[in-house]
Amino acid sequence: MNCPTEVAEIVLGILQTGVLRIRGGGWANNARRCAVEADHLHNLPSLLANFNPDLLRYYWEVERIAYLTEAEPKSAGAFEAYWSRLEPIVASELLPALAS
Repeated sequence: MNCPTEVAEIVLGILQTGVLRIRGGGWANNARRCAVEADHLHNLPSLLANFNPDLLRYYWEVERIAYLTEAEPKSAGAFEAYWSRLEPIVASELLPALAS
């Protein structure tokens, strides 16, 4: 199933931001930062390729929270604009209809 355009645009922004943060961490020889960033992002390509509202909720409720727990406090700021756009979509009872 195709990912709804509005969700895909947000997820692609999260991926781009995260990949740039991984690159920066690599150049800074900060393996822990790279691992935390990669762990945050690794399931998002599957969400884009085979959209499922449950996968989006899992990202929101589990992977995003794990990132917030593990990342440096200032790191979350890089994703706030995307998360603020994603939050009402995840909270919406219309989310399953987006998958149609």
